[in-house]
Amino acid sequence: MAQSTSTRAEAILRSNPVTGRIASLPTFASFSERNFRWFYLAMLGQMAAMNIQLVMRGYVVFEITDSFAALGGIALASALPMLFLGVFGGVLADRAPKKVVLQVGQFVSVLNALVVGILILTDAIVLWHLFAAGALQGITMALMMPARQAMIPEVVGRDLLMNAVALNSAGMNLMRVLAPAGAGLLTWAAGGGVIGAGPVYMVMAAFYLSAMITLAPLPRSEAASEGSAKGGLGDLRDGFSYVRRDPTILAVLGVTLISAFLAMPYIQLLPGFVKEVLGGGPVELGLLTAISGGGALFGALVIASLPERRRGLLLLLSAILLGVSLVVLSGSQAFWFAVIAIVFVGVGTAGRQAFSQILLHSYVENEFRGRVMALMMLQPGMMALGAFVIGVVAERAGIDIAMASLAVALAVVAGLLVVVSPRLRQLQ
Repeated sequence: MAQSTSTRAEAILRSNPVTGRIASLPTFASFSERNFRWFYLAMLGQMAAMNIQLVMRGYVVFEITDSFAALGGIALASALPMLFLGVFGGVLADRAPKKVVLQVGQFVSVLNALVVGILILTDAIVLWHLFAAGALQGITMALMMPARQAMIPEVVGRDLLMNAVALNSAGMNLMRVLAPAGAGLLTWAAGGGVIGAGPVYMVMAAFYLSAMITLAPLPRSEAASEGSAKGGLGDLRDGFSYVRRDPTILAVLGVTLISAFLAMPYIQLLPGFVKEVLGGGPVELGLLTAISGGGALFGALVIASLPERRRGLLLLLSAILLGVSLVVLSGSQAFWFAVIAIVFVGVGTAGRQAFSQILLHSYVENEFRGRVMALMMLQPGMMALGAFVIGVVAERAGIDIAMASLAVALAVVAGLLVVVSPRLRQLQ
């Protein structure tokens, strides 16, 4: 039988007073688990690299092209592999040791970042290099990220699942605060422009390497399923059939993917918004991204302390808050006003992400966990498709109108679901 949270915290307190005091707080209860602590360190390294990459790739592309369509295009280059290969990543997560899948993907990410960094530092970078690197990173993420999401229940007990998911979200958002701000300052210190991004890519490679190393102490767990005689495609069909038959999983996935398409493209288009609307540069871009992450970090820590009640309603309310906040952000003309708006964007983002993941982990059968998490990991692809749409519209109507249009649609859809979908609203 698993130890209670208080018993685990007491045991750790005796061996490590600092860690034990942290784990004794309800908000940080999952840190009482040794495996979760190593998993968390690896996650911080990976999320730091991913958030730097998300900002810097768009920054370099916009510096080269000065085009919102190019921003949307580079987002699409990394998104298409996630849309078409992510489901196979779910099959891989259910059939192979998740730790191995993650470490192989992180090694490929190290090499990818190093190559781009060298091309920038030698002044040899051209647009197609960035598109190729984005596509390779998209393939890597599609195959590895379902394993990372499905691994959380393996490193904590069932009683700590909601807390662990929320803390995982908090760590991701902490990196959204620190990593882009640091990347913006480093780019500025290195001289700005395209060449200033070179050292940042080297730091990105170092973070991916740290994630690979800190996974090493975790045990190599068995796969959740050995797979059927039908092979990978048969397992994939079984996963889709399972989702279709389960109205709860289907509803949560629907809200998650729709909100990713309508709201989250703002992240990839923020470099252009900061430059064209707010008149800022890499420092303002890094700060605005960091402040958004700060709002999301606050929201995730609040969620980690909440009881397991009314989580379906909280998911929908988070989506409404996100949509309304993005409408305000898109109408901002002054940097200080954008700062206020993006704090609430961050809070809504944390709720949307954390509650959807918590609900899926709570209701999915373990045999299908990897494949369901793979469908959830279609979010980056949906986000990039939305960024492509907004980028094309922004070329004609302006980035502020394009962002606001999708944000209004999100708020309206989520509001309607609160009224017409009692099943979703009443999920606990």
